[in-house]
Amino acid sequence: MNQQSANPLIDKIASPPPLLSRIEDYLEHWAALTPDAEAIVDSHGRLSYAQLRVAVLGAARAMRAYGVKDGACVAVLAPPSIDAFVSFLAANTLGATWLGLNPKYTRAELEHVIQDAQPVLTLARSRIAERDYLGDLQAIRDSLALREGMLVLLDDRDDARGIEKFGGRGGTDLVQGALHNEVALFVYTSGTTGRPKAARLSHRALVRAAAIRAEVWKVTPFRSINNLPINHVGSVGDIACSTLVAGGCQVCLERFTPAATLECLQRERVSFWYQVPTMFQMCLDAASSMDIDWSHLQAAIWSGGRASHSLIERLANVSDFLAVDYSMTESVGAITLSPLTKDADTLDDNVGWPEPGRELRLVDVDTLLPAARGAAGEVQIRDPWMFDGYRATGQAVDAFTTDGWFRTGDLAIQGENGAWRIVGRSKEMFKSGGYNVYPREIELVLEAHPGVASVAVVETSDPLYGEIGIAFVVPNQPVPAPTMLDSHCRDHLANYKIPKRFIMVDELPMLPIGKVDKVALRRQVAGLRGPR
Repeated sequence: MNQQSANPLIDKIASPPPLLSRIEDYLEHWAALTPDAEAIVDSHGRLSYAQLRVAVLGAARAMRAYGVKDGACVAVLAPPSIDAFVSFLAANTLGATWLGLNPKYTRAELEHVIQDAQPVLTLARSRIAERDYLGDLQAIRDSLALREGMLVLLDDRDDARGIEKFGGRGGTDLVQGALHNEVALFVYTSGTTGRPKAARLSHRALVRAAAIRAEVWKVTPFRSINNLPINHVGSVGDIACSTLVAGGCQVCLERFTPAATLECLQRERVSFWYQVPTMFQMCLDAASSMDIDWSHLQAAIWSGGRASHSLIERLANVSDFLAVDYSMTESVGAITLSPLTKDADTLDDNVGWPEPGRELRLVDVDTLLPAARGAAGEVQIRDPWMFDGYRATGQAVDAFTTDGWFRTGDLAIQGENGAWRIVGRSKEMFKSGGYNVYPREIELVLEAHPGVASVAVVETSDPLYGEIGIAFVVPNQPVPAPTMLDSHCRDHLANYKIPKRFIMVDELPMLPIGKVDKVALRRQVAGLRGPR
């Protein structure tokens, strides 16, 4: 796609920063350059870069003794922690691919992913927060007939610091030959439209994505908070890898709550706060947000959804700078992003500018031709910096065009200033009376109403129109009448786009990654018919 001269990233990334070959190379780099600098913190301890290197090499030696080698897979069940990220770097040091397991997975989900990925070693905490996994792990071991040593507990029921015991103490020797496996990470997609599938994320993609973020969002000191599940690219790639490439310190919070996040931000003087908008909103709504010292926060950056105008203004009051990016598991790095800015209005209703080094295009979903300026088009990617396809051959073939472009399913409009605005999902698009309707366009209009805190629009079948929109609204006080919301929509939308029903709810169902669970909403409206 032709890059616009107005794109502020072109000067910011005039040339890509120097890149090392593999993500674990950055541990060696910083351990040599700044050995005493703090690298990672969790509730059980702190490691400098020199100490992190010792821990990683110890874990790598232990993994090798369990049969882990170049091209193998290592799975880990843990929260964001020193355990998790030491194991990530240790597996990569051996040329293995690392797989994070979500502590929120059911037994069936854990078993599916382990069976599909075929790890030669699975490391697991037997207890995380209030959940005891021992019974599930034993059942999975028996069901999959895992041989002795393929499943190793990282704790003894009383001690959560298991990676040190696993890796042993002392010694740093680990003689390695050339490594051929380029896949650093498996990330299983959410599976809301089918069985989860493993996206293959390469070292080159993770390294470049992290280097771009560290360059565009440069803060000093670089101290991030990681409170996302380790099965998500946001945790391992966007936060952990970006912090490592920047030579910063990652502060791990094992479980997200607004109170714990705010306390951690202040105690650890976090400078780099990267979250989905829902998490920001929950934190700023917490009573304790009024009492903490925000002077250390240099950058508040959101991804994974749209931040409302009011949320952007609130973030501008607590952070020196703001930014946004648009990315996904398959893109690995940012598709679009903004520089750090003090101007909150710059970020309102857009996801930044195309990353200059990427091959991107917007395609009209009906004609399959390039979308006209100001018209919605599907975001498509084709470059070396995206994922290396899905693990299982033949999976999700329809995710690619015949000429090799990855179809994100997201619909975007490029504005006159070159910035992109996400307007919906091509798979969420529905037809009402023969017209294409994009739920995100309706949500944006409703979110602008002062009586709406948040909203999600889904479709349901209708005997007259074919399909109609249903709006689930979390209201502000005073609660607006449906007729008021209907009138507001009529002022801003064509009549075929106006939801036929407005349903007031206390909260929207959320996926573990902080996005609205529209599959759950569709189940709720499956039997609804007729006017509101």
